[in-house]
Amino acid sequence: MNVNVSGAGVFSGRSDFEAFSKSVRKETTTTTLANICSCVIVSLLLSGTVFGEYPDRPIQLVVPFGAGGGTDTYARALKQAIEDHQLLPQPLVIVNVPGAGATIGSRRVKNAEPDGYTLLLLHEAIVSAKYSGQAEYGSEAFEPIAGTGRIGLVIAVAEKSRYHTLPELLEDAKARPDRLVFAANIGAPVHFVGAMLEQHWPGARFRFTQSGGGEKRLHDLLGRHAAVSAFSLEEYLRYESAGLRAIAYCDDHRSPDAPDIPTTFEQGVPVQHINMQFWWAPKGTPQDRIDVFATALRKAMQNEDVIERMRKIHCEPTFIRGEEMRKEIAARQATVSAVELRATQELPNVPLYVGLATTALAVVVGVQTLREASRSARHIEWSSYCVRAAMAFVVVTILYVGLLSLNFVGFTIGTFGFVALAGLVFTRFQIRALLPLVIVATAMSFGLSYVFTELFSLVLP
Repeated sequence: MNVNVSGAGVFSGRSDFEAFSKSVRKETTTTTLANICSCVIVSLLLSGTVFGEYPDRPIQLVVPFGAGGGTDTYARALKQAIEDHQLLPQPLVIVNVPGAGATIGSRRVKNAEPDGYTLLLLHEAIVSAKYSGQAEYGSEAFEPIAGTGRIGLVIAVAEKSRYHTLPELLEDAKARPDRLVFAANIGAPVHFVGAMLEQHWPGARFRFTQSGGGEKRLHDLLGRHAAVSAFSLEEYLRYESAGLRAIAYCDDHRSPDAPDIPTTFEQGVPVQHINMQFWWAPKGTPQDRIDVFATALRKAMQNEDVIERMRKIHCEPTFIRGEEMRKEIAARQATVSAVELRATQELPNVPLYVGLATTALAVVVGVQTLREASRSARHIEWSSYCVRAAMAFVVVTILYVGLLSLNFVGFTIGTFGFVALAGLVFTRFQIRALLPLVIVATAMSFGLSYVFTELFSLVLP
């Protein structure tokens, strides 16, 4: 019997009922999926795993110089301000990665994940490293964040130096080319400033040697391993009491923080160098994250506490970014690219040469000892003796390297002591061997010093 009932919600047959069932199932599935997706999105929003605000963990700031230098001091001043005023929800962690003219640290950031959690603070060394051949990349390998703070550069010598003016120094560098040691980070701005001085005083030639950050260059001057170097104004005023004397400020007008220092322009050498600190992120870092950090920097530089801190480190509290920063970098590239750098001489492997010479001495002494032992028919426990001698030699070597590294002794005295002590170890502290050892140690220490300094024109510790 056929039943034909019309009305809402009543089906006329099996096909209508199946179509309705499919529609209901489809709508139910869609609603369920939508609800599930909504729950997932809400959960992720609450947890911050996808759309969480940047930064949600500490930011690592790489300073490619040692602790205590000008850039490190500047970085810590900004870090303190950002944290004191809670300009970022997460701490800024400073990591010092010195070496190779700042390229070790900059390369670490260049190769880091572009997520905004590894940043770089580096002045125009990011430009000079490329033009000096220290690195195959420059500022184009990074995302620019901002430029903050300008600080002048000072040419300085040791307080006991005979140079009191820049022309005196340059005239001597002209009269004795390649004799005056200029301590620098090879390929960094200090190196370029020295080369600029040469170019503006025809005939002057320094001997540029790899030194390090401001503190290391200070030690080189005070230890008389170098005749001259350059420091940021902040570094110089901090180190002045340790025994530095400024002979020029690299600008066309004197610094109000150091009005007694004559400028390079006053002394007939038109070399200008006002350094600026730049902040960088790895290439590909999202712009919104760059904007977050740049905003924090801008607020920090406008803060009265930061302005006061900048005044204390003798830094002009400026802030630039975007097109203004790109123009600033381009101008510095033009200046740096116009400087011609000469090839620098590297210090030979002194420890290797000393070690070889000492080994040769040990062989001679050992052969002589064997001859004496065979003549007197004495029985020597050579195995135990060799162990004791080797241990003593290691101790003497560590002591030698440590004293040289810490500048407690010079190369000549240190080498004399090293050779003499090593010889005594190999001769089993025989008194009769003392005079020959003194003669050999004297010849080696003064001979090597003469060869390295006079023939190779190299600086020794």
